[in-house]
Amino acid sequence: MKKQLVMISLLSAAAVTMFATSADAKTFDDKTDVGVQFKSDDPTIPGENKPYKDNLSLIWKPNSFEFGQQKAVAGIATFNNTITGDQYLVVNDDRPTETTGAWKLTAKMSKLVSDATDTKGLEGAKLTYTLDAAQSYDIGQVDPSTNDFTPKNPADDKTVLGTLDPNAAIQLGDGTSTDMTLEAGSTTGKEVIAKTAANKVKGGVATKVTNVKLVVTDTKGAKAAGKSFSGSVTWTLDDLVAP
Repeated sequence: MKKQLVMISLLSAAAVTMFATSADAKTFDDKTDVGVQFKSDDPTIPGENKPYKDNLSLIWKPNSFEFGQQKAVAGIATFNNTITGDQYLVVNDDRPTETTGAWKLTAKMSKLVSDATDTKGLEGAKLTYTLDAAQSYDIGQVDPSTNDFTPKNPADDKTVLGTLDPNAAIQLGDGTSTDMTLEAGSTTGKEVIAKTAANKVKGGVATKVTNVKLVVTDTKGAKAAGKSFSGSVTWTLDDLVAP
């Protein structure tokens, strides 16, 4: 489900006492904006690189990572992701060639900042997570009404997951570990999933993102108390080699 931003302008609903005024009385109006954002509560949401048909796309990604309200402390503190439900990364390769080339999905995390004027952010923050074993993903059939796939969410329907073809040349992480660390503010992406060689294996590959934690350092000394920090993880899918 896509996020929707609904901006609502409201007239004052306060009770008004009517009374007589003099002929030269004046009234002045001023306004205050009222806003609300409705976020999807699904743990895994669709990617935005459409159409999925005839394309290499990240079709499912974690909705958000949330760590709740915490007490600022000296030293290192680790907070657990509070999102309930399974969170997946799914890349689907439907490029219309017999052999498809290598690709890689990387991730990097922005600074965690308290507001638009916060240039330093929460220094030393790290996001850590683990990738479960890679599985195949069945994206289904093209819907004639849209001429595109309508993929099923693996968080809700595990029947779309299966055993990955051993010839798919899929690598998780750096190939030696599936434990991932993203440093806040780093400009270098960390490899998450990669197809390391061109071959004839097509379709989807999925991995569940688990054990998500936020590690912070000396939030008390950083005077983080009373502040909220936010940022984002950017997932970048690169088509590395033309088939």
